[in-house]
Amino acid sequence: MTAFIRAERLLPGDEIDRIVRDAPTELIRFQDVAAAIPLAERPTLGSWLDRFHAAFPDGRRRDVFALAA
Repeated sequence: MTAFIRAERLLPGDEIDRIVRDAPTELIRFQDVAAAIPLAERPTLGSWLDRFHAAFPDGRRRDVFALAA
């Protein structure tokens, strides 16, 4: 993914380098925190996606189409 972002110049190179450097440790930290929350109390993926999509300026969800390999 970062190769695509770099090729398309979607982010500055130093930001891409930071993502490559920090993403694995941040993901592990996120998983550790999530694991400490009882399963029944964890937010659903749907609620997480709703919060994610709310960050867009118009607040609308985007239709996303998965590509099968």
